[in-house]
Amino acid sequence: MKVALLVLLLAACLPVTAQFRYSPASPQVGQTVSFTYTPQETQLGTDSLIEGRFVRYGAPNTMQGCRPASIVMARQGCDYVGELFIPKKDVTGMMVLFRNSRQPKRADLNKGQLYAIPVYDASGRPLPHALAGQASVFTRTNVLYEAGGRPDPNRVVTLYEQELQQYPDLQPVYWSDYLAAQIRQRKPGYGPKVKAAIESYLAARPEPTAAELTSAAQLYESMGDFVKAKAVRERMKTLDPAGSLAQKDRAMAVRNETDWNRKKTAYEAFKRDFPTSTYLPGLTVMMTDGYFKNNDIRNLVAFVEQQPASQTDVLMLNTMAFQLADERRSLPEAEQLVKRAMTVLNTQTRPNTVTATDWETEQKTRHRQLMNTYARALEQQGKYADAYKAYQEVIVPDDIENSDPRTNERYFLCALQTRHAAEARPVVEAAIQTGQATSRLKAALRDWYATQPGQNPASADAYLADLEADIRAEQRDELRQKMINLPAPAFTLTDLQGRTISSLALRGKVVVLDFWATWCGPCIASFPAMQQAQMRFQNDPDVRFLFVNTREGGPVQRVHNFMNKGNYPFVVPLDFSQRVANAYGVKGIPTKVVIDSNGRVRYRSVGYNGNPETTVNELTMVVEMLKEEK
Repeated sequence: MKVALLVLLLAACLPVTAQFRYSPASPQVGQTVSFTYTPQETQLGTDSLIEGRFVRYGAPNTMQGCRPASIVMARQGCDYVGELFIPKKDVTGMMVLFRNSRQPKRADLNKGQLYAIPVYDASGRPLPHALAGQASVFTRTNVLYEAGGRPDPNRVVTLYEQELQQYPDLQPVYWSDYLAAQIRQRKPGYGPKVKAAIESYLAARPEPTAAELTSAAQLYESMGDFVKAKAVRERMKTLDPAGSLAQKDRAMAVRNETDWNRKKTAYEAFKRDFPTSTYLPGLTVMMTDGYFKNNDIRNLVAFVEQQPASQTDVLMLNTMAFQLADERRSLPEAEQLVKRAMTVLNTQTRPNTVTATDWETEQKTRHRQLMNTYARALEQQGKYADAYKAYQEVIVPDDIENSDPRTNERYFLCALQTRHAAEARPVVEAAIQTGQATSRLKAALRDWYATQPGQNPASADAYLADLEADIRAEQRDELRQKMINLPAPAFTLTDLQGRTISSLALRGKVVVLDFWATWCGPCIASFPAMQQAQMRFQNDPDVRFLFVNTREGGPVQRVHNFMNKGNYPFVVPLDFSQRVANAYGVKGIPTKVVIDSNGRVRYRSVGYNGNPETTVNELTMVVEMLKEEK
């Protein structure tokens, strides 16, 4: 019974003469067009969920922002019917496509031509732009691309030719689009033909406009003729000495100037000649950066103060001010820079592309960033009371687990200076309990606690240990998951002092190997942290740190010079042949390996994450865990 019904349905849906039909046959503006779509001979022939999409088109200047919209359709048997209204303004036709509503890329695009409904005048003649407007849909919008299709270059050329045959006076509107379509069509001999057409068109124009010259230059460039393109652009600059091209060249000259004093002069001249140029904001940001990089900080502040808020990069100023404050240089200027950034932030208006909620969140985040920098600048100048107040705006007690350990440290140190340690204590305790505290912060809290009534150094140590108990337990559990257990290859090396270092003599000790080279930036960056880790065990005879120089590729004197200059208290065995590094499977440096007292490799890490606190804590914990196993 079901099979018989299916046969009847198929028989009832035999193909008709046209897939897409509309009425009236020559629609005019202000009318409603009725259409019928029969999908049987298309790739949507077996689909039951079909939707229509349409886009209105007109002259090229009306195509910007042209977006397709859905059509309300009703199914009648095997057909789909619907209606489209033709507005009275700026519309010379409509293009329609059909697709599966649940699989949009499954679409009937009429072999890439879409289904066109041109608009006609009262005499039955297509309106101006009714044909070329279809080509504009293909060349000036993404409608076809978004639907999964590609325009047929031959069809596009034909549409332009038909339009210009009917309306020759539209040549100034479509000449460059028509020639660009021929370039994409790439018929044999198109190059000379198109170039001749460009020259003929420009010659016929007594005074070509800047837009026409721009189009000509773009056409030449698309064919690879950059000599002619440049000649046209030079002609544009003569035609419009203050135009976009002239501004672009002048802006590029400012950017390329290497002498700082000449760059400043060139910038000021550009600003005077083109005060409303779209290139000016970018140049202003570049000059701001230039003042900073040239360490011209006093003039940087004066320059920034003169700029409008629209040309001021708040985050750039914040970065500059923080670096100055952190390095203890130009501190008053650092304070002025961040104050200027805060003033600009308070005057900024919400962009239309950002929701009110997102804008409020972003502004709060930026305000905290600026206040953190402001507090740092004040603190470094000894203005601890003001710095403490500023840090209070930065610290969020309910979100300490996402705080910055260094900021927490500075907050408490300012609290100590202003006798607010008791007030800051809950925040610091939470920072320690959530792993957001530096070693210096922990030491500062411990030392302060030891001076409180009824307390002493021993009780302070117990207090700190209790605060760290949970987080240390979690970190130990995580470390246990990372621990390994492999035999440690035996080695014998000579260190920089000429002493023999052997794994056999180190048996019974926990040994930390740090494989490094003088040319390795991350290796050197990790040295301060490694020095701190080594100092933790400097009085422990059962722990040894060895900084194995490997992959050096140069004379041993280079290593001597480096270590003397850095004044590092390290034992440096030399592995110039890379024999030990290869035996330990070192693939990249720095690589840190920890060997337990039984001669087993228990821990390995490659690279340096840039966080000395994490490096020190992790290595310290590994060593302590291995010592406990003895």
